[in-house]
Amino acid sequence: MKSDVYYFTARTNNHEESLSKVKGPLALENIGFNSKVNNGDKVVIKTHFGALENVRYLRPCYIRFLCDHVKTLGGVPYVAESCGWGAPEEITGIHTEYSGRAGEEEYLEVAKMHGFTEDTMGAKLLMLDGRVGINNIKHSINGKRFNEVLVAGRLKEFDHMVLATHFKGHAGAGFGGALKNLGIGCVSKGGKVQAHMGKKFEFDFNAPISDYETCLKICPTNALREGPDGKLIRDEKKCRYCYMCKSVCKNNVIDTGSSTQEEFIIQMVDNAAGVVDYYGKNKIYYLNYVIDVTWQCDCTGGSDVPFVSDIGILSSLDPVAVDQSAVDLIHLSFMNPHSILGDIGNISKEKPNEWFSYTPRFDPETHELDLNSNGKESKHWEVQLRAAEDIGLGSRDYNLIEVNIESKKKN
Repeated sequence: MKSDVYYFTARTNNHEESLSKVKGPLALENIGFNSKVNNGDKVVIKTHFGALENVRYLRPCYIRFLCDHVKTLGGVPYVAESCGWGAPEEITGIHTEYSGRAGEEEYLEVAKMHGFTEDTMGAKLLMLDGRVGINNIKHSINGKRFNEVLVAGRLKEFDHMVLATHFKGHAGAGFGGALKNLGIGCVSKGGKVQAHMGKKFEFDFNAPISDYETCLKICPTNALREGPDGKLIRDEKKCRYCYMCKSVCKNNVIDTGSSTQEEFIIQMVDNAAGVVDYYGKNKIYYLNYVIDVTWQCDCTGGSDVPFVSDIGILSSLDPVAVDQSAVDLIHLSFMNPHSILGDIGNISKEKPNEWFSYTPRFDPETHELDLNSNGKESKHWEVQLRAAEDIGLGSRDYNLIEVNIESKKKN
C-alpha cells in the first residue's frame, strides 16, 4: 500500500509562505498531528544540534516554530538529542570531529553555540539517553541482525514524538534521514556503538590492570573493578553498555569487533525498528527538511557546499516513504557544479542523476573515505530503504502530495 507524503516547496515569495513558521507546522497538520495532541501532552521534538564546527545543521528557528505550534495545541514541547559515541574530550584529551557530543554537559554547550537553548526554543533541552548516555531500555526485536536494541530511556516520558530531520548525505549509510534519526538518534550511546560495530564486547581478563586504569575511572556504574589477583573484574549486571571504557583503554584489551558497511546500515535499521516498536508507530510524526543537502552528515565537523538546491519539507507517518521521496526529489534535481559532485568525473552533470550513487563513501575494503573522483557508482544508499521496507518499517511506494499554501488559505 502506498503511503502519503506531503511536500512543501522551499520556494517562498513572502512571509505567509515561510518555510519555518508556516510550512513546518502545516506539514505536521497534514499528517494528523493537530488532532492527536491533547492538553498537557508532552511532545518531544527530536532533532540534531550539529557537531562542533558543523554549519549545515537544521537552523534553530525551524525547531522553535514547531515548539510554538505544539503550545498552540495545548501540548508541552521538549527539544531532544542523544549522547554521541565515545568519552568526553576533557577525559580523552583528543579532539576529533565527534568531539563535544559525548555527554549532556558538553553537547548542550555545543547546542548553545549553535543557537539551541531553552530561551531560543521556548522549551527544555535534554538528552534522550540521559546525562552520560546510560539511560537505556533493552527492547527485544526480530531484526535482521539484532534481537535486542538499546532504546534511549527517556522516550518513555513523552506522549508524542516529532522527528525533525535534516536530510543530507552520509558517507557510511549513503544518506541520513528519518531512518537514521530513529536508528542512531533515538538509541543510547551504546546503541550507536552497536549499530556501527555489532554486538561484540570482549575483555582480555589476563591483561595487566594498568591497561584498564582509565577504564576503571571512567565507568559510570562501577561495573569494572580490580580483583584480588590484580586482574580486571566486570560486573555485567551493572554494565549499561556505554562503551566509554573502549574509548580510553590501552593496548586494545577491549574488543568491540567491526562491521561492514552493509552490516552497519542493516544494524542501524534494526535499531530503528526497535525504537518504533517500543515507542509506538502511531505516536511518531516525520518531517524531513530537505535543505542544505551536503554529502556530509550533521554528525561530522566538516560542512561542504550543498550539492543540490533546497527542495523543502516532506512530512509523513511513514519513515521509509518520507526518506524515499527525499532521495527521489534529490535525484530529480540538477547538481551544484561548485559542490563535491563538480569534482567527480565520468558522470553527466547537465541533467538530473542518481546523485547519492556518486557522493563520497567509505571504501568497503580499506574503510577509508573515498571522495570518488573517478565517478564509480555505488548503490549503498538503497540498502537502508530495502532493509527498512523488508523489516516492516514502511513502504517505498508513496503518493507525493504537493501542498500549495495559497490554495490552502482560500479553503
